Amino acid sequence: MAFNVSFSNTIPFNDPKYRSIFIKIGGDLLVESDDPNYLVPGSETTVKYVADMANYSIGRTLINMGTVSYKELSTKFGEFVNVIASDLKSRQVTLVGASFEPVEPDEASRIRIKRLDEMSAASVQASPAPAAAQAAPVAVQAAAPAQAAAPVQAAAPASNEPQLMKYCPRCGTLASGSKFCTNCGTSLIKR
Repeated sequence: MAFNVSFSNTIPFNDPKYRSIFIKIGGDLLVESDDPNYLVPGSETTVKYVADMANYSIGRTLINMGTVSYKELSTKFGEFVNVIASDLKSRQVTLVGASFEPVEPDEASRIRIKRLDEMSAASVQASPAPAAAQAAPVAVQAAAPAQAAAPVQAAAPASNEPQLMKYCPRCGTLASGSKFCTNCGTSLIKR
């Protein structure tokens, strides 16, 4: 007799672009107990046992997957199903069917991802401006060498000071103006 088991878990995930984030993975499993006397179909204990096994199997699969973006995890559901089926079979439960909800970051991670994307977009937009600013002194220097020398020397000390990030790249905390994150201690100096 097959019965439905819903599972859901928010787990830490090391995304190659966004680093440490938390993602939500959930879905439904249709399972049968191979030994109804051992695992009573549909009982609260059996449902909890199967859901915990599914969450464990997914976590173990993620660790072994290597560098995969959270956006690509929906293409890996087949691997999850195979590992879940194998783990459940070794515990006298047969996996009949599985469905997964879309993989999404939790709310705090979603905010952090949005900030990182905005910072990345801002740095891409800001990149052409310094190149244009560097080109202007060269043209001025050719026209009047004495006038161009003073601004270049005045700008040099500013470039020796480290530029600080607005948000912590590790935890997303708003920077307070110091060189290290007040939440996790990560260096906020742009490299």
